[in-house]
Formats: sequence, C-alpha cells, structure tokens
Amino acid sequence: MDYFRGRLHAMRSHFHPAVEEECATPDAPAHQDVARLAYSYWEARGRQHGSALEDWLRAEREFQDRK
Repeated sequence: MDYFRGRLHAMRSHFHPAVEEECATPDAPAHQDVARLAYSYWEARGRQHGSALEDWLRAEREFQDRK
C-alpha cells in the first residue's frame, strides 16, 4: 500500500503543487483516508495499473459527497 499511496501522492503533487497545504484544511478529508479508499478501488479492479489518479480523484469526490 505504501508504494501505491506514494505514487498517488507524487502524481497529485504534480498536478496540485500545494497538496500538503490543501490537505491541511479542516474541511479536507485526511490524506490517509483518501489513500485507503483509492487503494480499495484499485484492489476491486484487480490491481490493474494506470488508473491511480482516477482512483484518487474518485475517492476525494466520495468524501466530498458525504458532506
């Protein structure tokens, strides 16, 4: 999971340079929570490569929709 989470963070940081500051806001879900949910999406797809960013964004949307 560390490898997957690291890749997600690296990819997201590339698109959002202020990712650390963004995750620090009180409204934002915890980084670990988003990573766990994204990881579960990846596992559900049979651990196929190439969709880490999509999984991450889907997980973020899931947390935002819960509000």
